[in-house]
Amino acid sequence: MAKLYFRYGAMGSSKTANAIMVQYNYQERGQNALMLKPRLDNRDGERVVGSRSGLSASCRFVEELDEIDLSVYDCLIVDEAQFLTKAQVQRLVDIVDGMDIPVICYGLRADFMGNLFEGSHWLMAWADSIEEIKTVCWCGRKAIMNARVSGGRVVKSGEQIVLGGNESYVALCRRHWAEGKLSPLEIRRIVAGKEAYLPLLLEADPSEGMIDRYLEAGELYALLADGQTVGVGVIAAREDGAMEVKNLAIAEDLRGRGYGRKLLEHLVKLCAGRCEALYVGTSPANVPFYEKLGFKKAYVEKGFFTHNYDAPILEDGQVLTDDD
Repeated sequence: MAKLYFRYGAMGSSKTANAIMVQYNYQERGQNALMLKPRLDNRDGERVVGSRSGLSASCRFVEELDEIDLSVYDCLIVDEAQFLTKAQVQRLVDIVDGMDIPVICYGLRADFMGNLFEGSHWLMAWADSIEEIKTVCWCGRKAIMNARVSGGRVVKSGEQIVLGGNESYVALCRRHWAEGKLSPLEIRRIVAGKEAYLPLLLEADPSEGMIDRYLEAGELYALLADGQTVGVGVIAAREDGAMEVKNLAIAEDLRGRGYGRKLLEHLVKLCAGRCEALYVGTSPANVPFYEKLGFKKAYVEKGFFTHNYDAPILEDGQVLTDDD
């Protein structure tokens, strides 16, 4: 007997990654599992679901259910199910009961104000099985609230649906959500909305064109103090199998507080188990900073600054050329 499942969790609890793995498990056993999502969720592309872990899968829209021959599928998987309407949840119930096809829904339970979404409301009411996918608040307690963050503060008013990832939302325990208290210091990987960090990235690399070359394929990490972004770092794989710190920037008015060291140490730790060497390309004035943290001079890429930047780059009144 097929069932309707609702698997919910706060932001960052790997719901989408779970959904993609369930689909993979069905396929591995020679069965068909159809991935679906509501049409309004366009963050990862028109017909794609994507996880912060980097997993992605093609999908169809829930709104297209009546156009799809469901008889060829052994299971339906719905991501971002909180955005479903009551009628759409009823349609899924009918598929389970009338066609004997299991439906597994993944989504948030409540919005940033602590209110149930329409989809989660009716899934909680009608699902045969309700399971929680757990994650934790920065304090270590179980996180059940999806806090919306703007300008380094938890906001509790506004439209219910504002699409965003970990640049806009963070999972908190009920106590810290009520207090509006964010982590004193944390580092988050940013997968979606990387362009929002361009002003800070430009403080370390003055060429938007250069940043575009490595930002999409690179891994972007943001250092936050009390919810406010104070620094960013980008690492990327090199063709020789090593990793490279492509960008490391701390807000100008917040330098000298150890944020750069904290972020770099985190990037070094991330790369330690993934490569045998970690490089960083930098200007002469920044060499002492990296040497203090164990970096050693490897080589000079002659003409790097003049070949890759249209405008001259000045440091201590001198044009950087790397000709020596």
